[in-house]
Amino acid sequence: MSEAQIGELIGQFAAGLEKHNVPKMKATIQPWRYSDPLVCKDLELVFELAEKHDLKVIITTNAVSFSEKKCDIMKRYIKNLANINISIIGYNEKEIKEFMDLDWNVTKSRLKMVKDKYPELSAKMNIGLKHKNQTPTVKEYGPVIAQLMSLTLGKVKKKVNWLENRLVYNKFDDDGLQFKIDEKNFVTGCAMVHGKILRRLEVMVDGTAVLCCDDATKQTNFGNVFDIGISGAWNNLRKYHNMIYSQQYSDEKKNMICNTCSRAKFKWNDKHRSEFVSKMKEINSGYLPKTTTVSYP
Repeated sequence: MSEAQIGELIGQFAAGLEKHNVPKMKATIQPWRYSDPLVCKDLELVFELAEKHDLKVIITTNAVSFSEKKCDIMKRYIKNLANINISIIGYNEKEIKEFMDLDWNVTKSRLKMVKDKYPELSAKMNIGLKHKNQTPTVKEYGPVIAQLMSLTLGKVKKKVNWLENRLVYNKFDDDGLQFKIDEKNFVTGCAMVHGKILRRLEVMVDGTAVLCCDDATKQTNFGNVFDIGISGAWNNLRKYHNMIYSQQYSDEKKNMICNTCSRAKFKWNDKHRSEFVSKMKEINSGYLPKTTTVSYP
């Protein structure tokens, strides 16, 4: 995305907030799609625009790319920095290398550097510790939690309900998860925390607006913000939101991307949904073969 496009996008966003009387510093920019914002050459521009328009910035990173140069930028705009979200996947050096292709020792050294030299940034950290095993024991995650707590002034939390590749678009047959969408079984909502799907607009680097943060491969398309504006893309998105939350069945429900998401709320009972999500998690984590079948009439 060019500097001019970044300026246009954030300017449109700020104008919409002002139009709808959203209080200053109550909306955020998250420059993370497909990349780590700490390697983004335009990070300072994003913060400059955030300061200009009274917006907050949320940084999402794997922590490896912390450098004094980027930390200096964040420190300079500390009042516009909401928090720094960090994901660690794995409980030891071998697993972190396998799951993230990262050197755990490098990660630790970067976290220590920030804590020692930029304590105000370290205090902004929210570190989530994850694993493909969804039911870990304290013996497994305890040591790395202790290490992380010694390397940050922020928060450290284990995430046991995390799921790799939550969205498996139209691949129930391939994955062995077989059930039909019909008048009795269909999506009626989204369990994304705090109604996030209704409060965010996800924009790809080419300007395409997609449904949510789980659609990383642009399988949905609600228009290009550089062609129809943020308001145009949002109006298109609202129609899909209405379909997601509609309690009435329609043929359009059959082709929703949400049909293969573990965070979708379905019009079946809690026992069936729990079993389905559990099997999906195990399959995506590699603990069950892809021939496993969960079938509901």
